[in-house]
Amino acid sequence: MKIRVSKAWRPFLRVRRLGRSADIESEEGTALVELAISLPIMLMLLTGAASFSLAFYFLQQLGNATTSGVQLAAANQGLVSDPCETAAAAVESALPNWTTTKLTFTMKWTDSSDGSHTAGPTAESSSTAFSCTSAGDGSTDTSTAMGPNTPVVLTVSYSYNWLPMYKFSGSSALTSTQAALAY
Repeated sequence: MKIRVSKAWRPFLRVRRLGRSADIESEEGTALVELAISLPIMLMLLTGAASFSLAFYFLQQLGNATTSGVQLAAANQGLVSDPCETAAAAVESALPNWTTTKLTFTMKWTDSSDGSHTAGPTAESSSTAFSCTSAGDGSTDTSTAMGPNTPVVLTVSYSYNWLPMYKFSGSSALTSTQAALAY
């Protein structure tokens, strides 16, 4: 059934049709504006989550390298003249693609008379190498050498850049502390 409209109302119907077409166009523009606002926020959340996941991965690698370094230093107690350099070399070789100038080392050990000694913190970027010859084989100073069955603690820090794709992003230290008993 078709309804007839009088000739007097026909111009108003055309105006109404024009209004509907304008509404459709403005909705398309609204969707584009919503996308322009939400896309940078979603990308920032995505890159933040990826960077956070990468930081945990780096921390796990740092922990594994620190464990191998402290175990090597503790196992070689009395055999090497500089256990700190031995531990630092083991950590650096376990992290081949890392920037070694961002690493900082600290080692604590106990001598045979239960005295506590500390070497570091020493950054690899500094002019002095990470060294503790006093903890060595006892040929230089037996009072500070690592004692058998005493704890050796190695702490390694790495300066991590949280969002490396952004020029002005923050950085902080990823730190791993591991201990072993000297043999």
